[in-house]
Amino acid sequence: MIKLQEIEGHDAAREMLARMLDNDRVPHAMLFQGPENVGKATTALAFAACLLCETRGSVACGRCDPCRLLEAGTHPDCIMLGLEAKPSSPSGRKKSAGPIAPEDLRKIITVDQIRGMAQHVGLAPRMGRHRVFLIDPADQMNAEAQNALLKTLEEPPGQAVLLLIARRPNLLLPTVRSRCFALRFAAFRSDVLTEMLVARGISRSEALARASLAEGRFGRALEMELDELQARREQVLETLEGLVASAAEAVPRIPASAAELAGKTERSLLEGLEILQGLLRDAGRAQADPSDPHLVNADLGPRLARIGGTLGPTRTAALVASVEKLRGELRFNLNRTLLAEGLLAAIGGGPLP
Repeated sequence: MIKLQEIEGHDAAREMLARMLDNDRVPHAMLFQGPENVGKATTALAFAACLLCETRGSVACGRCDPCRLLEAGTHPDCIMLGLEAKPSSPSGRKKSAGPIAPEDLRKIITVDQIRGMAQHVGLAPRMGRHRVFLIDPADQMNAEAQNALLKTLEEPPGQAVLLLIARRPNLLLPTVRSRCFALRFAAFRSDVLTEMLVARGISRSEALARASLAEGRFGRALEMELDELQARREQVLETLEGLVASAAEAVPRIPASAAELAGKTERSLLEGLEILQGLLRDAGRAQADPSDPHLVNADLGPRLARIGGTLGPTRTAALVASVEKLRGELRFNLNRTLLAEGLLAAIGGGPLP
């Protein structure tokens, strides 16, 4: 179990949480928001450990019964709510045992899950002073679920602490966001992430490559299949370069390029969109300075500067926003290939999707 004081890179958030704990002024609902795999859920769990630990304060001991139960995932006062497995197929075939693949998970957290949680929120803690409820990913609650949660947020029981974890907080209702204390987690700069990886024993050359491909996300940098992701990024970049350099020549290839971007699963398309969005965002920055240390894809500065210079800052920013919008719409079972085709056509000069 990672302790709160061991959280790397998010100093402001860590210090804010420590002050809350040391002063015994913990909000009843908190929103941990930021890009995927930057440490939101890890920090939230470390914060929960402090709330549940027998020592109290901002340093969980890791040795008491509550700490051991939390690490084992069996603490009775820590309830985690997430995406559930899809029901069995109409044929009645049960899914195999073991970890659930992402494509076998529902796309939303349902109102029934929230209502089930609400039945436990008002109960007294079994072991300490608090009951902690983690909702991850909170931004994948549907509107009905969010409205059900709102009733709990409006009349919070004194001993319950709700921790919402969201990659896209804009998908939460304004009334939900306004009732949560928000903590923002940013992606790491490429050079900072490189040093974090080197500190874990990864060679500098590999750390540089991983940091450039991870889009500032520490978890992704550690877990990625390096060669596979490098090849995918190069594929997306070449498509982007072709569309920007000569739309007339690239447009006939859009269907094939869109099929490559979409891949065979929603997860594959999501990865492709994340890569594309990161490249476009960096292209806007690299136009002014190809060696900008804030570039996530720092190893591609000159190539991205040419893309940014051709598109211009206004068009580049609009395309970045369009990619973010489409990533959110994946929840609604849109045709992946058509979605990718519309986006690539927009990069080639067509209307924004």
